[in-house]
Amino acid sequence: MDEAVSLDLNGKLALRLRLVRGAVVAARTGWADTVRAGQFLKIVDPQGKQAGDFWAFNAANLDEHLSAMHTRVWVNRLCPRPGESFHTNHRRPILQLVQDTCGVHDLLTAPCDEHRYRLYGVQGEHASCANNFRQVMAPFLGSTRYIPQPVNLFMNVGVFPDGRVETGDNPSKPGDCVVFKAWIDSIVALSACPQEFNPVAGWYPTDLHVGVYEAA
Repeated sequence: MDEAVSLDLNGKLALRLRLVRGAVVAARTGWADTVRAGQFLKIVDPQGKQAGDFWAFNAANLDEHLSAMHTRVWVNRLCPRPGESFHTNHRRPILQLVQDTCGVHDLLTAPCDEHRYRLYGVQGEHASCANNFRQVMAPFLGSTRYIPQPVNLFMNVGVFPDGRVETGDNPSKPGDCVVFKAWIDSIVALSACPQEFNPVAGWYPTDLHVGVYEAA
């Protein structure tokens, strides 16, 4: 992860950011951390074609979390565009999308889980985004059964006029990224999706990189 980045805000003004801490989210695993209000979170797909299931919670009240359905209502589209915000189940903004080099993400699809892989015929253990979430959020949530709908970064789900929904090829190119700005202190979680039975991870899961930044 870069030590510093220059964030293009509007084509005229650039904001210089310095890295506070970074991490590699290994393929098929998860990661969680705290992002303070005013800090920035950058998620990079270094090799391309890798989806990442993403969640965010209000650090002061973990019953409040980023909500895909409330976000869709607020922005009146399937996914926010740069400058727009993701909203919580309490109907207030939690993260602003400030940069997006891919432009294709999904707020409709459930995280992969052990039941999904059983349907694929997997008999033994298999990593999943749902279990990655449980593992990395355990220090914050303890044992949890409920998993909110994730934001599926770099995941291509087409919605057609006849109502059909279809998962397509992952469009992310090597180095594509998203950058979020936190409106409130947040606990965020990310899973480098382990799915190898459809194209959401390019049929072969790879790493994601994350970095927490603040204004230099």
